[in-house]
Amino acid sequence: MYEHVLVPTDGSKRSANAVENAIRIAERHGSTIHALYVMDMGDAAFVATPSDIAETRQRLEKKGREYTLDVAERAEEAGVRCRTEVRSGIPEEEILEYARDHDVDLIVMGKRGRSDPDKPAFGTITNRVIGSSDALVLAV
Repeated sequence: MYEHVLVPTDGSKRSANAVENAIRIAERHGSTIHALYVMDMGDAAFVATPSDIAETRQRLEKKGREYTLDVAERAEEAGVRCRTEVRSGIPEEEILEYARDHDVDLIVMGKRGRSDPDKPAFGTITNRVIGSSDALVLAV
């Protein structure tokens, strides 16, 4: 039923919960997991010098590789194929683009990642993906 399952990750507890669910689904359906980390550079270009931006980008890329590698290792332990990718851009736009480019059938996301705990239960990124995705979205 689900050939390709996308799980965006930010290293948060809620993201880890989404990863667990995505792996269970992939096990049942023989799916490939796609672990994606999106570097959200935000307003860095407006508030930092170019050398600060480059350093921030390197740190975020390293974090993204660590987070997606963690997903890949957990998938491998469960016998599930996994692809990883780190991108830069507006998170919801990159998630939607990745899903379209890789024929993703299901996107599994945490309800809230590394955001303000006073925000609604469904973070703005999750809301925007739910409202714009052609693929099914499971918010956990």
